Formats: sequence, structure tokens, C-alpha cells
Amino acid sequence: MIYAFAISLFSILGIISIFLRHIPQVRRMSDEELVGVLQKEPPLLTQAWEYALHLVQSVWYRHLREKTYTFAVKRVSEIRILILRMEQTLFRFTARLRERTRAPKAPSDYWKDMHEWRKTVHWHKKEE
Repeated sequence: MIYAFAISLFSILGIISIFLRHIPQVRRMSDEELVGVLQKEPPLLTQAWEYALHLVQSVWYRHLREKTYTFAVKRVSEIRILILRMEQTLFRFTARLRERTRAPKAPSDYWKDMHEWRKTVHWHKKEE
């Protein structure tokens, strides 16, 4: 615990010393010189924001863009396949329903004659 406290204390002191090292130079400047310096260089937060934005853009274009697009294309393709399978299943289901609800066709005249002939002819085994 003491080590963590010491490290954090030295870190805070280092950050403060970085911010305070140019204060004597800034105090010696006149107002016109100070305004000139501020107009030449953007504020520190703006510089930090531009640096972070540049870093994010470079990482995106170099490494992440291709992987992200590939991942998105794969997921869209998988979703499309699932939707097509569901559509095929629904088509099969509706075809089965149509088969069940369809009335059977009446037999043709040929088959009527065949069934009548069969009913009239009686084949029996010879009894012994």
C-alpha cells in the first residue's frame, strides 16, 4: 500500500512540475507577446484532442476497418442464410397445408371401369 501511495505521489508531483516549469517565462511576457503565442499555437486540450483523433483514425484505417467490415459482412451473410431457411420452411409448411386441404380428384372413367370390372369378376380358389 505504501508503494502505491509513493508512486502516485511522485506521479502527481511530476505532472505538477511539467505544468509549472514555464511559469516564470510566461510572467515575464507582455500581454501582446502572450496573445501572439496563444494565436500561434492552439490550446493544449485542442492539441491533445487532435492527437487522440489522429491516433484513433490511423488505428482504424490501418488495423480495425478491414476486420470490422469483414465481421459485419459475415454476420449479414449468416442472417441472410437464416432468413432464407425460415422462408424455405414456411414454403414447405404452406405446401403441406395445401395438400391436406385439397379435395381428392374424382377418378377418371378408365379407373371407374377397372374397379367395376374387378368387382364383377370373382376369383376363387378351388376348394378340394
